[in-house]
Amino acid sequence: MYNKELFDFICNGNIEKSLYNTCIFLIENSRIEILEDTLIYTCSYIGTFITIYNISKFNDVIESTISIINSDNIDVVKYLILITKMCILCDIHIKNPTTKTGTIPIPQLRQKVYNVFDNNINLNTAGLSKFEIIIPPRDSDIYSLTLKIITSFIQLLKILENVNCDNTDEIYSISILFRDSFDYIIRKKYVIQTKFCLNEHDPIYFLWGFIHCLFFEPFILNYYKLFSHNNLINNKTLKNQRIGLIHGCAIAIIYSYKKDICSSWNNSEKLILHKINDIAMNLFKQIKKEVVIVSNKPDEKSDKEEKEKSKIDGLNYLYDYVPKISTANIYEPSSEIFEDEYRTIIK
Repeated sequence: MYNKELFDFICNGNIEKSLYNTCIFLIENSRIEILEDTLIYTCSYIGTFITIYNISKFNDVIESTISIINSDNIDVVKYLILITKMCILCDIHIKNPTTKTGTIPIPQLRQKVYNVFDNNINLNTAGLSKFEIIIPPRDSDIYSLTLKIITSFIQLLKILENVNCDNTDEIYSISILFRDSFDYIIRKKYVIQTKFCLNEHDPIYFLWGFIHCLFFEPFILNYYKLFSHNNLINNKTLKNQRIGLIHGCAIAIIYSYKKDICSSWNNSEKLILHKINDIAMNLFKQIKKEVVIVSNKPDEKSDKEEKEKSKIDGLNYLYDYVPKISTANIYEPSSEIFEDEYRTIIK
């Protein structure tokens, strides 16, 4: 279960309110699982629109999310920096919108990807062996189709290999075509029996299996790790909430072939991230102090008024200290360390 309010703040690129709400979650430690689910859901959302130009930043976000949710400790600074990175990616999309996966009607999507699957290539014995875990039995009605999908993807990736790195428009087009092909297969709801996931015939597991057979880079494998986190029984709701992760992974695969096209965090973005590093613990301590004061108020009306006042005060702290994205200077992270534990909070 994710938190809609925090999710909406991040999707709107609202760093100040996103950080404030995250601090509240970290202080109210019993709800930490909801915060973690919100992080995964947000990653899935970003995966629906991320492009090859910013995929390196998203790879960083995916890796950080996995590290945070797998840790036994709550690191306030890492949480707030991760939330800020998510806000930055959402802000980029708001200012330069692209078509999200799942929004194009299937007939139009078919027209976009039709040529991808227009080939008559066959898999040799070695190829059949390589993809054994995702190819259904020969007597399956879907057997020929799965071979066609596999060979079509391999052909598209071979075309990508021969594209000059300077031809950014062509690389971008291939990345969108590859991602949209994934989207089409998933939305067509083919029933594909695989050894990769014996109890599930949803085509998304066929695609994850395809990725598993060909790619071993950690930044690619991280996408499936996040997709399957705390979902060993393949809960349908969680699967649907996390579909965007495989779309982002499709772009990450293209990046693995053409890394020069992508840029990492720029100077303006680094400025914001370094500043969040500086103020994170001060912000957390201030908000925690305000929450404690409110919780000690016996009067219900006074309690409500104090909550509103505290929220404004906490946000004002952020308004004063979070730099704007257009600023060009880079601040060095503060070396000051704050000792403040809740559950086991480390810096």
